[in-house]
Amino acid sequence: MPEKVSLIRQIIKVLAILGLLTAAITAGLMVLARLSLGSGSELRQLAGVDFLLSRGLVVAIISLLFGLAGLKTASGIKHGRRWSWLAALLLAILLLALFPVGTIFGLKLLFDLFQREVKDWFRHPENYQGIPTRTEPKAFGVNVDLISQLEKKSRPGKG
Repeated sequence: MPEKVSLIRQIIKVLAILGLLTAAITAGLMVLARLSLGSGSELRQLAGVDFLLSRGLVVAIISLLFGLAGLKTASGIKHGRRWSWLAALLLAILLLALFPVGTIFGLKLLFDLFQREVKDWFRHPENYQGIPTRTEPKAFGVNVDLISQLEKKSRPGKG
């Protein structure tokens, strides 16, 4: 798996876990608010519990769905499924609306998803060889073997 694909998978996995954590915290707050104020409807209205219960349920469900979709996409990327590229693209577009952190991660995902190396890997992950790159010398300095070879060639009659 190329480094950029691995980074895409890690970003999606972290955001999925944050989505699941948000769903759990929201559900916990809803239960706590409902239980702590008892059955008095006037007190719940003054404290805003009704608003929390109505909006919190929507936030919890959306966060749960986002988290599950993210985990499924990360699993698809790990196993080299072609559909996971489209799922990652949709999640990246959704992340753009979650300013500021979601926007940053969404833009990073969008840029990486359209890189040639990433697209090639998603098309054929089973036979991915990577993009050939120019190899750099491993170390700088004096190459003793090369010097001894040149000395042998420069001496007439030896070598």
